Amino acid sequence: MEHIDFYFDFLSPYGYLASTRIDALAKRHDCSVRWNPFRIGVAVVKVMGLRPNMETPLKAPYIERDIARLAAVLGVPLDPVEMKNPLPPAQLFYAAPPEIAGSLAKAIFRGQWSERRDMSEEANLIEIAKPFGMSEAEVRVAIRSPETRRLLKDVTEKAISRGVFGSPTFAIGKELFWGVDRMWLLDHYLSRGQRYTTVSPAADLEAFCCVPT
Repeated sequence: MEHIDFYFDFLSPYGYLASTRIDALAKRHDCSVRWNPFRIGVAVVKVMGLRPNMETPLKAPYIERDIARLAAVLGVPLDPVEMKNPLPPAQLFYAAPPEIAGSLAKAIFRGQWSERRDMSEEANLIEIAKPFGMSEAEVRVAIRSPETRRLLKDVTEKAISRGVFGSPTFAIGKELFWGVDRMWLLDHYLSRGQRYTTVSPAADLEAFCCVPT
């Protein structure tokens, strides 16, 4: 089975929007999804030498409006709160059993971006992980563990080595698709046997927007 590597940061609203679409897109093409939280700040600030988007004049207010528009078009609930630290939810993810990882990631995204819960707070992570069979003790250990931090660091370094610089990014082999607004192009690529052909972009965009959450 072909797999799609899905790179994202939990503090990314575009990553959240993509998380509501990627499973259905992958299913249409008989693909699996490998969920890969990484540290976008390392790529943006340390490697690219840029300021974070929400600290950039002119760009920040545009992004706030853009997220609201995209969420409305896609029919995705949006009611966010500031995330103080993206490391704890990513470390929790890397402590979770593989069979629940994708579902846990989506639950963390929903908590952060539609339920007004700062998912860097321990109490919120304990609550979100409980339905997945993770105990309070397991959550506390996960978000303090040097091992989960190392796994996050390793995935971040691997992502950057593949050319990943933003959230979300989808990787199929050496081919990268950056942004929730390029998921239609990923769909096009997979639909045509991993090649590009001339088609109606409107048709692909409509198919993407109609994918159920």
